[in-house]
Amino acid sequence: MDFYQKSLPTAPAHIYTPPPKRKGILAKLLISMMAIAIGGVFLGLGLSTGYFLVQRFMQEPAYIQTNQNSDFSTVAEEPIIIAIDAHTPDFTNIIAKVKDAVVSINVTSFTGHRGFGVPSENHGAGSGFIFAKDDEYVFIATNHHVIANTNAITISLDDNERVPAIVIGSEPDFDLAVLAVSIEDLLEKGVPFTVAALGCSDMMRMGDSVVAIGNAMGAGQTVTKGIISAVNLQISVHDQNTNTSLTLDVLQTDAAVNQGNSGGPLINQNGEVIGIVTAKLFGHGIEGMGYVLPVNDVRDLLIELQEQGPTRHVWLGIYHEEITEPIRQMFNLPATGVLVTRVVEYSPAYFSGFMEWDLMVSFGGFEVTGRDDFILALWEHEPGDEVVVGVYRNGVLIELVVELGSITR
Repeated sequence: MDFYQKSLPTAPAHIYTPPPKRKGILAKLLISMMAIAIGGVFLGLGLSTGYFLVQRFMQEPAYIQTNQNSDFSTVAEEPIIIAIDAHTPDFTNIIAKVKDAVVSINVTSFTGHRGFGVPSENHGAGSGFIFAKDDEYVFIATNHHVIANTNAITISLDDNERVPAIVIGSEPDFDLAVLAVSIEDLLEKGVPFTVAALGCSDMMRMGDSVVAIGNAMGAGQTVTKGIISAVNLQISVHDQNTNTSLTLDVLQTDAAVNQGNSGGPLINQNGEVIGIVTAKLFGHGIEGMGYVLPVNDVRDLLIELQEQGPTRHVWLGIYHEEITEPIRQMFNLPATGVLVTRVVEYSPAYFSGFMEWDLMVSFGGFEVTGRDDFILALWEHEPGDEVVVGVYRNGVLIELVVELGSITR
């Protein structure tokens, strides 16, 4: 603030002006000093209070990071300088080592009413990776849902020419499948390939860096980077083809995965496959929630499918829905369990007298309170076993005797 003093008019020379009284000047000076002191105190308090309010509620951002492809900005108030870690893996080199084991899978299926017109041709895409080979074939791991109900399958490596593939074996309950491709076909077309190394998924921790490689959106080989977001998770995936739910043990990652990534590998910092991309959570406001099958959980099954080819599984022949406690109460059902929604014609369930809307509550001496109980009870038996099944029909508990069959997958 600028201060100024107003000039007093000069007294005429002929008028005598007595000197001011000393007592009055001292009093005024004392009052002025007190006023200045009090004003200084209030000014100091005001500045301190204002500074506190500015710091508390109106702190200037240090810098703003704007995502040009979105309608929002993120503000970092206190930027942290992160030192470069000499031990951070060079994913450029890791990807170069692994990419020749990653394949893009292209599938074709035909749909249409039998006997009516020309069936329509549908195309789909997925991913996989070479996990083994012998003298004649390379063997590719992928998801069952990638190749289910298809009529033709081809693969390409690093977006090279397509090569035909055949299904060696499949396990829907684990969403796994193994394909075989002729090494001769690969060599004839000059397609380079390698076998991916399998790592240890049990050693993965929350925060570990990972890379997903796959045929995202069917556009060819792409790479995304992220971390392990969670371990030891269990998810339920609904299968629209069979109207059933599949329960899977998974790892979660925030590495971006999209349609076409299914069946592709998740790579650790050593360039080893530690997971197989199988699902993602999507919807408004959901980001970065991808799920992978831990390689330790499926390693033995992959080798079994490779060596034995199509396997024969115990078979009952029903489509079903799980009845939980809330559903039981809502519809006033007698128990929780598994509701039969469809009986496959000429199946073991068909010949033993199963009917639609039977509520299964026991199977071969095992209590059935949900889908997992039923699957575990079914796996305790072999094709040809005769089991007693307890079902509620029209509110009455009855027993059915069924001889289990087998099915090749």
